[in-house]
Amino acid sequence: MKKQLFLCKGYVLVLLLAVCALNLWAQGEKEEEKVIWVTSVQGGREPEENVLFENEVKRLTGVEVSMIKPPSSEYSTKLTAMLATGEPLDIVYIDSSLMASLKDQDLFEPLTDRIEASKVLHDPSIIDPAEWERIRDKDGEIYGVFNKFEQGTLPIIRYDWLENLELEVPTTLDEYYRVLKAFTFDDPDGNGEDDTYGLAVGYSLYDLSSLFGAYGLARGFVKDETGNLYSPYATEAAIPVYEFLARLYREGILEPNFITNKSSNFRDMFMTGKAGMTFYWAAWVGLFNQTVKAERPDSPFKARGITPPKGPDGTIMCRAGNDGLMAIPRVSKHKDAAFKVIEFWHSYDGNILSTLGIKDHDYTFDNGTYELTELGKAHAMDHGAPQPKSLAWVNPFGELEGFEKAAEIVRTYGKPQYVTAYDKQWEEISRAEAAKIILGKISPEEGIANMNKRFEQEGIF
Repeated sequence: MKKQLFLCKGYVLVLLLAVCALNLWAQGEKEEEKVIWVTSVQGGREPEENVLFENEVKRLTGVEVSMIKPPSSEYSTKLTAMLATGEPLDIVYIDSSLMASLKDQDLFEPLTDRIEASKVLHDPSIIDPAEWERIRDKDGEIYGVFNKFEQGTLPIIRYDWLENLELEVPTTLDEYYRVLKAFTFDDPDGNGEDDTYGLAVGYSLYDLSSLFGAYGLARGFVKDETGNLYSPYATEAAIPVYEFLARLYREGILEPNFITNKSSNFRDMFMTGKAGMTFYWAAWVGLFNQTVKAERPDSPFKARGITPPKGPDGTIMCRAGNDGLMAIPRVSKHKDAAFKVIEFWHSYDGNILSTLGIKDHDYTFDNGTYELTELGKAHAMDHGAPQPKSLAWVNPFGELEGFEKAAEIVRTYGKPQYVTAYDKQWEEISRAEAAKIILGKISPEEGIANMNKRFEQEGIF
């Protein structure tokens, strides 16, 4: 009897162990089914909101995701390390510069066939087919899907100052000069004080691509007909632009702290009536108007994006933002589910999530009407893609004043920077030498020679 009881207890113990093992296995399988999504931009605006965002993705797609969001300041370093060690990631947000530098390591899954079979991504009414060709690799494959409309930088002007001075919108560099001079010396705000500058910018060359674009000069490095890299800003063709900027500085038209200005500095100068023009992102046309009118409802302030100046041969060009992409690492164990989430991001429901945010948290939807919650207003309709890439997107709240026209200009004349592994060196060297030229410390010819010499010393040429 004792022996039977002992055997019975043994069977029960084995059965319990088996059940526990099965539960642990099932739990592990469930954990493995999650799509691991590494990003610095998509998701909740606060860490605690990421769980709600993950739940919303599952509600809308049926796919369970787990988001990893390293600090923005460390994102590229941490992402590179995760990819290099083969961590089982399924979706990664990566900018085109970093992807270009990692391309030879064969880390990313080709997505061409999936994109071409997608009813969303291959729909020309959603994404312009030319955009796919623009990011197609030299091997014929596409390795990433756009995150959002990256906009671009363009001239932004105090339109009310133009009206006050009865001036027309400038279209050439000569006309730009006359308007900027008038903004500096002709009391455009009518306060009787000599307290304005024509132009306020920062970071030296960062946002001035519209001026170089008048001569067809692209920002960064490009390839010549033999396939070798060179910098258009470091050629003789750029001399007229450097002379134009040096003249603005010499005559007191360019705000003098342009080298040390952070973007917040020149934005504030533009909004507070210290400068009549800046060069910045298209979205800020609307944000400038919204911010000033919220603080000073009676202000005559009118910010407008305007077409960049045309050059001697009629060329017009500005800088389009470099692409942020969603890619699937080759090591991913859930490529189908990962692509489903990426595809969803460009659907209408995905656009709502990437902008307005989480239903019943950031916004409510009742009887066909969207309404932002107080938290949603604070989140400013940005959960990873404040301006979706989809051409079919229509913001249910409308766009901010002036944005649509600015976006149209960028779409028409914007050209993304050609991405290389040497973009950081280009930035540092070009800014430093251009600043010396603008300040009058060296001639444009000397500055251009210095740029090319330093590029060569870096091993780029």
